[in-house]
Amino acid sequence: MKKLIYIVIAVALCGCSKMVEPQGTLQDPVKMTPEYRGATFPVNIAAPSFILESENEGITEFAVQLGREGESPDIQVTSGRDGKISIPLKKWRKLLESAKGSNIYLRVLANNGGQWQLDETVSISPVSPNPIDEYLCYRLLYPGYELWSFIGIYERNLTNYEQKPILENKDFDRQCINCHNFSAGNPEQGLMIHVRGPQGGTLISRNGKVEKINSHFDGANHGATYPGWSPDGKFIAFSANDVGQVFHSSGTKPIEVVDRAADLMVYNVDTHRAYSDSTICGGQYIETFPNWGPDSRTIYFCRANAINESTPLDSVRYDLCSIRFDPQSGRFSDLQVLYAAAADSASVSFPRCSPDGRWLMFTRSSYGNFSIWHPEADLCVMDLKTKQWHKLDEVNSSSIESYHSWDSSGCWFVFSSKRMDGLWARPYIAAFDPETGRASVPFCLPQKSPDFYQEFTRTFNIPELVKSPVVNTDALLHGIISQQPQSIELRQQ
Repeated sequence: MKKLIYIVIAVALCGCSKMVEPQGTLQDPVKMTPEYRGATFPVNIAAPSFILESENEGITEFAVQLGREGESPDIQVTSGRDGKISIPLKKWRKLLESAKGSNIYLRVLANNGGQWQLDETVSISPVSPNPIDEYLCYRLLYPGYELWSFIGIYERNLTNYEQKPILENKDFDRQCINCHNFSAGNPEQGLMIHVRGPQGGTLISRNGKVEKINSHFDGANHGATYPGWSPDGKFIAFSANDVGQVFHSSGTKPIEVVDRAADLMVYNVDTHRAYSDSTICGGQYIETFPNWGPDSRTIYFCRANAINESTPLDSVRYDLCSIRFDPQSGRFSDLQVLYAAAADSASVSFPRCSPDGRWLMFTRSSYGNFSIWHPEADLCVMDLKTKQWHKLDEVNSSSIESYHSWDSSGCWFVFSSKRMDGLWARPYIAAFDPETGRASVPFCLPQKSPDFYQEFTRTFNIPELVKSPVVNTDALLHGIISQQPQSIELRQQ
């Protein structure tokens, strides 16, 4: 009996390995969800899975073949009418390693009335020899605002499908956690997380040590909100925001998040001192979303004119600015407006400087700064040498493109997009050319299950690429539960 089973298995395996040959061309295109055709892949990325669909009712099977450009297929995966395709991870890794620096192809075939036919969309995908940082950290929560009590911050290994929790608020009375941020993509050098609630405070983890500070600095008008950790690991720039929500009764933007006021300040994690001055703190402007240049001396941020209760929301627009910070004196100088977006009937959010200091990526929308609710939001980059900017048309879609972060090489970035269904934000990855400032066709974060994105009902928030895993999760949880937040004094220059 066992011998018969082995024979059946061997026959089945032989059948799977037999490559099908196209006998014609499909007239109707095959839809792939998520779409991976034409994307540039890092050599160390996990294998994609997806679903193939066709309106042709005569199709009974699908097949996908992958191989090095100009050569016979190395991989073939078949499925029934449901079109669920999972590319084997080991075979995928072997193919990428053999093709790095060159191209692979992906072709889709369908058994149409007993004849295998080739979809015309045979894609060529470059395989970059540049690996991407191996880990992606993000917050998972339900979209909207009703179920914020079910929140966690997670770490995904991009070379496989392993996801681990960093913190889940089920472990500390469903309090809110948000705004995770890293120093130069290095969790050991610097990791920061806000906790909102009875055990609230700002967790700061460095070199295995965790401390909790009071996020409302003494002397500040509002609590620390959006962070940016300097690449040298010594400073965190915060915007201190008075945030409000407005709910629309109709239209495509159900929620608008509004800054009623906001200031900038810099916190020294070694001396426990915080600094600000009148150029970035006061009633004339709203400053938000700070991010550092690689020199840890230049801060990029967004600035709008102050508002009041009668200010129309669609008139609030943020310019792209920079300011210099002196770490010795704690003083600020040389404030510049890099892009006067308001004069261009636009608004800027999330400026993020590339690791080499040349490129500044930002999100551009028609107004406001909470772009995840703005369907018109697009990603753009500015060349800091020339101060010229352009839209990243290669990655933008008709839906929302929002929060983004670079990997440590500057050759890859990840961003949030709702292009799949308009409801849930998912992480998309794209290659970036530091010489030209152009990007590749993006691809959605690969998952093991083909129907993962059809079944998963939480949204991916604040995707951050990091070089190594977060290892002190127990210490972070202990810091929330057991530590009292330290008071920090804000010094106005």
